[in-house]
Amino acid sequence: MENYNELLTLRNKIENTLNYQLSLSNLELYHSNLFAVVLEKSEFINHKFFSNVIDINKKYTDLKVYREKNSIDLTIEVIDEDRRTHVIFIENKVKSLPDKSQLIRYSEKDSNAKGILLSLVKPEFELPDSWFRRSYGELIEYYSDLLDKVDETFRLFLTDYVEYMKNVKEFIEKISYGESYFLEECNNKVLEGMRLRSVIEKIHYANLENKISDLGYKTYSGRIKGGHHFGIDLPIEGTTSSFDIQIQGNQYRHKVNFSLEDKAKLGDLERICDSIKEKTCLYNFNLEDNPILEKSSSRKKWKTYGKKDYYDYAHIKKHVSSKELINYIRTDIKKIEADLKIVKDIILENIKSTTK
Repeated sequence: MENYNELLTLRNKIENTLNYQLSLSNLELYHSNLFAVVLEKSEFINHKFFSNVIDINKKYTDLKVYREKNSIDLTIEVIDEDRRTHVIFIENKVKSLPDKSQLIRYSEKDSNAKGILLSLVKPEFELPDSWFRRSYGELIEYYSDLLDKVDETFRLFLTDYVEYMKNVKEFIEKISYGESYFLEECNNKVLEGMRLRSVIEKIHYANLENKISDLGYKTYSGRIKGGHHFGIDLPIEGTTSSFDIQIQGNQYRHKVNFSLEDKAKLGDLERICDSIKEKTCLYNFNLEDNPILEKSSSRKKWKTYGKKDYYDYAHIKKHVSSKELINYIRTDIKKIEADLKIVKDIILENIKSTTK
């Protein structure tokens, strides 16, 4: 109850700031644009926030800031006292987790540039050479130290932003999922109707995706039909179709993604799914004495996306931890791998019979 009251107090503080109201439409873009304005107004770059990318003891002039240049959030150019140009990339991650391959691609655009990854969440990978991570706590400190370098009107605005982000940072830390896959009910209640819910859920599902990214298959996370999800995609060799394990909310899904190419050659997709379920472990959740899953209330035999992706699901039990769910997925993948040849044979046999 104490944590609930603390979260409620923080929510009220956040929602009473001007910056929260202004940032509702596009959270990430808002923070990046504000950073650009701060740099342009203050020209204050001799700060420890930039200590890894420039020598902060030197003097700099001709500061320029570019937004979305070469798809990079911010590109800063400055000239030092020796008339050498320095390029700094800023990649800002508020709603999403950092992506190492993305940072590498940016470095390839300018091998002399150095980069700052600004993120709410610490990355789970080692940053590429010439990239350095800064937290939003460090950004708040930087903004606090430059308040006397901007005019009074902007100072009031920036003070509001510092207060806003301090509370957001504390709020996200306190509302952590912990070991559970599901948010605690009291946390759900605090988040009701709050725009930060999307950020918190996105971080949670992206973290879960990272925990299965070592399995050698394509993984993904995102938002579909109003809810966040994550999953793993296994190709069905000999076809252009694939099979997914996809988790969204309390649904644990098995899904065959029939490609448009395969669908055009196949007949009744429901009949093919019936055959896959009958002959393999796919679509079979083995719910008797299952510690993770339980029967869903859905009466519809096959659910579809775009009339080509066919799935069924079981419900994830309320007490399940993230670790238990990830371990279950890993075990499920091994069973599915053993049966994918049968799935391939079923699909190819149906293609053969319909194209005679």
